[in-house]
Amino acid sequence: MKNLLIYINPNKKFTPEYDILTKIQIDNSLSLGWKPEDIMLVTNFNYEYGGVKSVIVGDYSMFDQRITKIPAVLELFDKGIIKDDIYWFHDHDAFQIAPFNMKLEKDAVFSDHGAHSKTWNAGSFFFKNTARDIFTWIYEYMTKRNCTEQDALTYMWRENINGINDRYQVLNITYNIGIYKIDENVDTAEKPIKVLHFHPHKRRHLDLFRNMIPPRLMTIFNNYGIR
Repeated sequence: MKNLLIYINPNKKFTPEYDILTKIQIDNSLSLGWKPEDIMLVTNFNYEYGGVKSVIVGDYSMFDQRITKIPAVLELFDKGIIKDDIYWFHDHDAFQIAPFNMKLEKDAVFSDHGAHSKTWNAGSFFFKNTARDIFTWIYEYMTKRNCTEQDALTYMWRENINGINDRYQVLNITYNIGIYKIDENVDTAEKPIKVLHFHPHKRRHLDLFRNMIPPRLMTIFNNYGIR
């Protein structure tokens, strides 16, 4: 399995905040037993930390520079970088807190917002190399509807575009516990909880999860001045 992070910036560098988040993600993944070669950091500039060297892709901005993960994934397909493996994409503020090993029965596994909203949450999902056409469709509807990848896939779910509803599984919320409806989502999540999705630089977010953050991860946060 590959651990996939994507960050595109027209200035071709991390902001100070995302430089810290990237280091935290790599430190956290290594401490959970991921090998450096299985951590894929995709950027549009050179970067290296903790034995992880960035994979370079193009400068994708579209109508919002934050909406870059889908075209970047498509470029990884085009370059033959996506192999016969399982890929876990997650945002820089989605932190793995327990080991897991995902098995895919279909081409992709997408997460919704659980009790908060039955719409796709693009912050944590899994896919195989057979999912390329799904990402092509998402990108197509992002462009057609001038919307985010979350809104595009939600529309495709509801309309069952190209029979997409037969191609994915719904990811259990344990892989994407966000800042809304935490108690309800934790109640229904598979245990142990696998991923907490919050921004640690925001004290309110950090306090929401403080009792769920394992000491191992809290120590990593502390190393970067997050307390």
